[in-house]
Amino acid sequence: MVLFILYQITRFLFFLYNHSYFSNDPFYDLFRAFIWGTRFDAWVILLFNLPEIIWALIPIKKNLNNFFKFYYIIINSILLLFNLIDIRYFEFTLKRSTADLFNLIGTGNDVWILLPQFIIDFWYIVLFFILIIFILYQTHRFIKYPSISIKPHLTLPNIFLLCIIWIFVFGSIFTILRGTRLRPVSIISASLYANTNDVPLVLNTPFSIIKTYGKTIPNIHKYFDVPEKYFQPIYIIPTNNNAFKNYNVVLIILESFSKEHIGYFSPKNKGFTPFLDSLLHQSMVISNSYANGRKSLESLPSILTSLPSLMDVPYILSPFSSNQIKSLPLVLNKNGYYTSFYHGGTNGTMGFDVFSSMSGIKNYFGRWQYPNPNDYDGNWGIWDEPYLQYVKTQFDHQPTPFFSVIYTLSSHHPYKVPDKYINTLPKGEHEILQSIAYADLSLKKFFNAASKTQWYQHTIFIITADHVFGSHSDFYFNKVGSYSVPIAFFIPSHPNFKGSINTTAQHADLFPSTLYLLGIKDTIFSFGKCIWDTTAPHFAVNYINGEYQLINSDYLLLFNGNKTNGFYRFSNDSLLKNNLLYKDSTQTQKKMEDMLKAIIQIYDYAIINNRLIPKSK
Repeated sequence: MVLFILYQITRFLFFLYNHSYFSNDPFYDLFRAFIWGTRFDAWVILLFNLPEIIWALIPIKKNLNNFFKFYYIIINSILLLFNLIDIRYFEFTLKRSTADLFNLIGTGNDVWILLPQFIIDFWYIVLFFILIIFILYQTHRFIKYPSISIKPHLTLPNIFLLCIIWIFVFGSIFTILRGTRLRPVSIISASLYANTNDVPLVLNTPFSIIKTYGKTIPNIHKYFDVPEKYFQPIYIIPTNNNAFKNYNVVLIILESFSKEHIGYFSPKNKGFTPFLDSLLHQSMVISNSYANGRKSLESLPSILTSLPSLMDVPYILSPFSSNQIKSLPLVLNKNGYYTSFYHGGTNGTMGFDVFSSMSGIKNYFGRWQYPNPNDYDGNWGIWDEPYLQYVKTQFDHQPTPFFSVIYTLSSHHPYKVPDKYINTLPKGEHEILQSIAYADLSLKKFFNAASKTQWYQHTIFIITADHVFGSHSDFYFNKVGSYSVPIAFFIPSHPNFKGSINTTAQHADLFPSTLYLLGIKDTIFSFGKCIWDTTAPHFAVNYINGEYQLINSDYLLLFNGNKTNGFYRFSNDSLLKNNLLYKDSTQTQKKMEDMLKAIIQIYDYAIINNRLIPKSK
């Protein structure tokens, strides 16, 4: 009973800190999520306490009581610690942590370097953890093991009674652990007990981690004999008669820059990104633009290889990361481009150096290549301002044409800025905003310096963000807003190449769109399309909490792998309060569902069977 109470307390703390995410849910739905959450708590509690339960049911003298006392305290405190971690980590991913959390910890040394900072910033998590250990220690004293000596001859009634007890206990345990349905209980089972938005509240983190451990794709989906009838992944880049042939390409990926933080998209935040706002007014901006993933290490496969994140494990950390791919850098290499990647983080961070190499980028510049170690921020890497000046100097000496990725860093937790800017840069209601202002200032100084160079006028700048951070308003917390990142194209030599394109675009569209702008004809395997292709479908596809979603210009469709759970017209229902499932626009719903099924089926087959490049003729 104590364990069930502790799981509910951590669930309540999880809800309390992330209440904005659940703010539009009626009280009854939230209450139901808490009640049914005990179903998943019981699964974890029984699984990990099974050895002690078995020991308690064996009618012999107990010689291992002290062992099981420490087992009970250590195992259960660690499990509850994962729940505590997600109280804060959820705002980054909007899902319960999965097994890839361990892979992330093992990728580079950043987590261990930042551990002291995490303890300082999240001291209350540490305090709750210590309190949990104390409660477990104190309550275990009340667990009494029966101490019965077995006599040489057990009577038949006693043996029968013992068997009945064991059958009942283990039958109950089996039912709870497996469930009563044809398929064993899984993450997606949570959607049976709550609406899709409340799935993270129903689940607990240990359950989510266990159910994704050692798994990449839950199962190989097969919906159609010919899925290409509904979605064609083999994509021929359209002809562009006004191409920017042999232009340099600089892809700027801004850390945690959701549209919510940019004044151009969110007027209430004007003042934090004055330079970026002015730059976007001189750029071609996509009005409905989305990331394909929720994490930094999910962004690169989407952007560079047009491969969205449709697995529980990010592609970079999956067993399929060594698959053959056809990427934007590989195509540009063949067309005479010098390729480079710049990130001020410690080499190995997020696996960026490894994946950039696998994707065909030949030159990687991280913290170890940066010449002045005094510019280290003490956490993730080199401050954005000096690092971007270093990048500009590197560009001055790069062969042309070049394709270069700049991945900024300073707007990542712990959101610090250099001491000289603490009292000069604006501070907002949320801790990230001053670091956003610092990143914006760093961009301004980079562009000011770059504008004086020879290569600047012959360059296409592509501006986006890796993912949405947290969110501080209802829209940016929902299933559409939580993926809303900027996508824009700035070409200094063509001042008329600006305005807003009223279409839907995703990170996966950047690969084919860049080739189109450069006038490079090619055939690629892609889950995205050229933004300027008027004959292609334009959409964004995502996966989170065991649920797939498809976004087009007006509608959002939610699909759990077996059936559609939600259908919303977010263009006039931005907070997703009115589920139109089987109520309205059934033809549109059916078309979107078929397309999403085809994408899932093609993705599963291509990933598992290493078929991510077009077949040679």
